[in-house]
Amino acid sequence: MTLRVAVLGCGPAGMFAAHAVQEAEADVVIFSKNRKSFMRGAQYLHRPIPGLSGDPFQVDYELWGEVEGYRQKVYGDMGDVLVSPETLVGRADAWDIREAYDAAWDRYSRRVIDIDFATLGDPGSFYEQLGLNYDLVISTIPAPLLCQRNTQHEFASQKVWVTEGLKSYNDPEFFTPGGELRDNLVVCSGDPDDWWYRQSRIHGWENTEFPHDKKPRVAEPFKVHEVVKPLSTTCDCHPEFIRLGRYGKWTKGVLSDDAFYETARQLVGLEQEVSV
Repeated sequence: MTLRVAVLGCGPAGMFAAHAVQEAEADVVIFSKNRKSFMRGAQYLHRPIPGLSGDPFQVDYELWGEVEGYRQKVYGDMGDVLVSPETLVGRADAWDIREAYDAAWDRYSRRVIDIDFATLGDPGSFYEQLGLNYDLVISTIPAPLLCQRNTQHEFASQKVWVTEGLKSYNDPEFFTPGGELRDNLVVCSGDPDDWWYRQSRIHGWENTEFPHDKKPRVAEPFKVHEVVKPLSTTCDCHPEFIRLGRYGKWTKGVLSDDAFYETARQLVGLEQEVSV
């Protein structure tokens, strides 16, 4: 019997999950707003997505200043939150997330059924029908959209600003000895003199992230976007669904490539159950 899987959301996590379903030769349908994600703030993959990723390259992940200064910029007085400079500093293999996502979009965007979860008239009934009609439901949409008891559950998050384009070209450490901008570089700043807290340049794609109280003024062609960074939730609605991706799980420390590998593991277990 061929497994039937529904994936909610068509961002990188959703598309990578759909790819894992396809690789397992199961049937997949994607429910989502039928639009491609701009991935603001996304940088690179820490593991390849088989069949989607190209060749690896190396990324330099650097910390300027102190970890505590970085943590304070991003999270303020929210406590001892684990931050990326504590685990990622150094040189590591990487894979291009945009290349993998573009490949997944080309393959699976035709399977997207256009639906806006934020405007569902009776979301509880819709989710119930999904559970009845599919062997597995994987949700990568923002967790609040699954919550049926919003007044009882908490959703902690932090808002930041993300600009398309670096803003500190005057710092010599952004340049090679030959005077060229360094590529495949991520810099986290704990220096209080820097308004920004993270800058990245991956294969020429540039992002700068700012604390929410430091909204930058940008001129064309630069753009600034308000981004919500999930931290934690007490929501346990629809435990029969598998939540993947940072927005699906509504927690930090979740990598986009996790969606592919976690889906693959879920399908192996489900196939074993069905075959018994």
